[in-house]
Amino acid sequence: MKYPILIIILTIYYVNFSQENLTVNGKDGIYELTESGASYFAKLSLQCAEKSTPHFYERYKEHYEITDSTTSKDLWPSFYGCYDWHSSVHNHWCMIKLLKNHPTISEAKQIRTRLREAFLSEHIQTEALFLSQNEEGYFEFPYGQSWFLKLADELKSWNDPDAKKWLKQIAPLLLVIEENHLKYWNATPTVKISGSHDSPAMGISFALDYARSFKKKKLEKILLDAAEKYYANIKNAPISSEPVEYEFMSGTLLIADLMRKVLPGKKYAVWLSNFTPELFDETRIYLALKINKTDVHDGYESHWDGFHLNRIWCLNGMLISLPKGSLSNSLKIKWANAMNEMWDYAQLSIGKGNYDIDHWLSSFSVFALEGYK
Repeated sequence: MKYPILIIILTIYYVNFSQENLTVNGKDGIYELTESGASYFAKLSLQCAEKSTPHFYERYKEHYEITDSTTSKDLWPSFYGCYDWHSSVHNHWCMIKLLKNHPTISEAKQIRTRLREAFLSEHIQTEALFLSQNEEGYFEFPYGQSWFLKLADELKSWNDPDAKKWLKQIAPLLLVIEENHLKYWNATPTVKISGSHDSPAMGISFALDYARSFKKKKLEKILLDAAEKYYANIKNAPISSEPVEYEFMSGTLLIADLMRKVLPGKKYAVWLSNFTPELFDETRIYLALKINKTDVHDGYESHWDGFHLNRIWCLNGMLISLPKGSLSNSLKIKWANAMNEMWDYAQLSIGKGNYDIDHWLSSFSVFALEGYK
């Protein structure tokens, strides 16, 4: 009798995480998240954010003074779940975004419970102390720390009593991270194009959203100056050669996503046509947006799923920022078809019970369709 029971258990699992009806075709035929999709990704993010990483000891014992009895909760009482600290942060961003945009999903109450626990003042104080005392304050910088600024930016624009309370409670951690951004970009003369955790473009982009939401004028100026310094004069970026090894984001399109927030519309269109001319070329766009396929969606190969989801969020942002007429109708269709194919390909690895994949691709999926706005 044990085999029928096992079949029932597996059936229940896959019903809960069914990928049917996650999206509908929206404007220009580009996928949009449905209520079913919101519920699906909420389940995944909750499951990962509430599960202490099984890799904690092995990953961190060489860097921090921990013993066999130390748990991730001891160091990070707010963001102890997922494979690593930064993934926990962006899963919490994901839950905030889903609750804002889809307040009636069945997971809403459970999400609020998780967020209330994560944002307890005493937990945030411990997190802030850890960041300030490790790696000269640059623990998980810029990637994880910038995700936390994006999380705060999401709370700021949400007219919700809990959100307002949580914003006050997370202030100590925000102060540490904001100061790091003020110091770092001002003192860094050059950077490289990167689609990994050290991506300057993503770090600046999320920090810029935060600076504008919270009216941090000094921080905004430093970030704008840095973006202009690093990226204003780059032409013919290597979009067709991405991803580089196992990068999980598009270093080129992250720059394009940042610069849409830096340059006014018409100036941005001119800059972008010089930066990535393939995106405007009917004969070369296929190579620029081709999918880097593999039969195995596991381990490091799952980075390419994240890479394609990141490309979707960048392209979505670029589409809403480009002035009308910047793209021909045929090019718009090619962009839309490429984005939808990227989505379908990336989802082949998600929700199958692989913790190493679900712990971060849930939030990347939500950002691809809803986070870029």
